[in-house]
Amino acid sequence: MKKIVVTALIGSFVIFMVNCSPKVANTVTAGPVPTSDQVKSQYSAAQLDQGKTIWQNSCNKCHKLFEPGSHDPEQWNNILKRMIRNAKLDLSDAQLVRAYLIANAAAPGTTQHK
Repeated sequence: MKKIVVTALIGSFVIFMVNCSPKVANTVTAGPVPTSDQVKSQYSAAQLDQGKTIWQNSCNKCHKLFEPGSHDPEQWNNILKRMIRNAKLDLSDAQLVRAYLIANAAAPGTTQHK
């Protein structure tokens, strides 16, 4: 009986912690989407290169990569809402990938993808 109670308490605690922890995808993609120029002013070239490497190594495992210029910043932000979780990126890596994609994205309104 004691084992059942302890197991139930531990299980409840784990479920509580998972549900209360911030979601990386929501944290990274929340708020207004920055422009390419804003991202380039906030991140160094080395950080953007690191974001590119993470993007290539993480996202290419499951599917073909689209060119960063195939989507505008808003479209990339929407895609990342779904894909950050699938790629199991931590907050820092997700921010770098988002920065890389937005820095190299198409100008708003110039793409066909939705």
